[in-house]
Amino acid sequence: MIVNEDEEAKRKKEKTSKIIITVSVIIIFVLVAFFIAFIVIKGNAELAKRKTLENNTKETSNVTVENNEEEQISNEKIVNNPNEELNKSFGKVEIVWLDAQNNITEEPAKPVLSGMTPVKYNQFNLSFEKTTSDDADWYNYSNRIWANAVDTNSSYFVWIPRYAYKIVYYSDSSYSKIIGYSDARGILKVTDDKNTLTRIQAKNTGLREVGNHYILAPAFMKDTASGFNNGGWDVNISGFWCAKYEMSMEVNEVHMETDDTTSGNVTVSNIVKAVSKPAVSSWRNISIGLAYNNAFNYNRTLESHMMKNSEWGAVAYLAYSVYGRDAYALEVNDSRDYLTGDSTVETDVYNTKIKQSTTGNATGIYDLAGGASEFVSSFINNGYSRLQEFGGTGEDYLLETASSNKYKTVYSNASSDDGKSRYSQTFALQNFDANRLRRGDAIYETSINGFGSTSWNINSSFYVQQDIPFFVRGGAYTGETSAGLFNYNGASGQADASDSFRVVLVTE
Repeated sequence: MIVNEDEEAKRKKEKTSKIIITVSVIIIFVLVAFFIAFIVIKGNAELAKRKTLENNTKETSNVTVENNEEEQISNEKIVNNPNEELNKSFGKVEIVWLDAQNNITEEPAKPVLSGMTPVKYNQFNLSFEKTTSDDADWYNYSNRIWANAVDTNSSYFVWIPRYAYKIVYYSDSSYSKIIGYSDARGILKVTDDKNTLTRIQAKNTGLREVGNHYILAPAFMKDTASGFNNGGWDVNISGFWCAKYEMSMEVNEVHMETDDTTSGNVTVSNIVKAVSKPAVSSWRNISIGLAYNNAFNYNRTLESHMMKNSEWGAVAYLAYSVYGRDAYALEVNDSRDYLTGDSTVETDVYNTKIKQSTTGNATGIYDLAGGASEFVSSFINNGYSRLQEFGGTGEDYLLETASSNKYKTVYSNASSDDGKSRYSQTFALQNFDANRLRRGDAIYETSINGFGSTSWNINSSFYVQQDIPFFVRGGAYTGETSAGLFNYNGASGQADASDSFRVVLVTE
């Protein structure tokens, strides 16, 4: 049969069109099926994600506050058993920033300068340089860059913002297994039942609870109701300025060595100044009473005073949090010459000695571990015969009154401690126990007991007693593990070649 060429071409064209249409339909069907499968898979994933979040919310009591959402408060059942034991050797500190009304905030309280000049670290010049308070690079606590400032004496100070904290205890230095807490509910031990905790030490009812059982650090709180027993202030403060270094002496603006009591045990004057500067020897050979007086008269406009235990604790806990060293111990300042920053060269302080800083960089606070031991204005009034002699009873001295105020804290002592020369483990442990409700001072919460090297990082932990009623912190230069951020000891208060002090300013 003869087929017309035009008809044959037409049939081929129709056949090709049918093939194209069929293929197109198949492709469309495959794409639709793929899209439907994608939607189903995505929906299942979102559902699984929501279920996971719901389960996590049920399983954990710590929910981070983000975007001002209300924090979920844990409500575990608590049973009291003071006979239980908890190993407090290993812990981490959790921090939340607060405003003046104790609302949890994402950023720390802005530094209050009150005439001080902000400075920021220049990593290229290895030095600090003046800046302005609106400089975005001045500080960033999330990046462990703490705010620094200098005063009219060119002394360096570091801002410690208002915060609340809780301590999480772990079974060992791997920080993998949680075994307890110190928070606003007391000191608690984790049980096998996730919904139950055992309270082994009561809470301090005079402290403020914030958010999910955080404790407002006592150094920032208005503490008049307790008679300043917790180491607080006469108003709520947004922070305080801590001397960046142990204090040194200058005479007519020239550094002066304090190698003996003749040079060291003197009062500040128009020509004799206490300063906080790097790469010089610290002020030593001074009694605790005179150190207290010199710190008090450093700058009355800025409420200057010698550092208290509560303020030492506030610095220590911030340093040990994620905003500082994150549970890493500070390296010890082992300078036998008691050099601030452990060097005679300022650039070395900011370059090679940064692991001695609370931040691991130049913006932190130095000399808190080693260097000289530091007097703090905290003690027991146990009748020690030379308490007033070394503490001083004159105006603006430590023993002007033997009760707590915003500049000093008087701790409790056991009735058996009569201030005699009978130093023993018994008195240390009894006085340690007499202050078991104290929080925030980096003593009871961070050590097993008050006689030995039982504080975090195996720091020395010898509690005040008998003829050593005054607290000293940090330990001396020896380089042994006993010196450190959580070190505490007792001292007679007399001038000593290894004891110094530090100034704190409150600018509101």
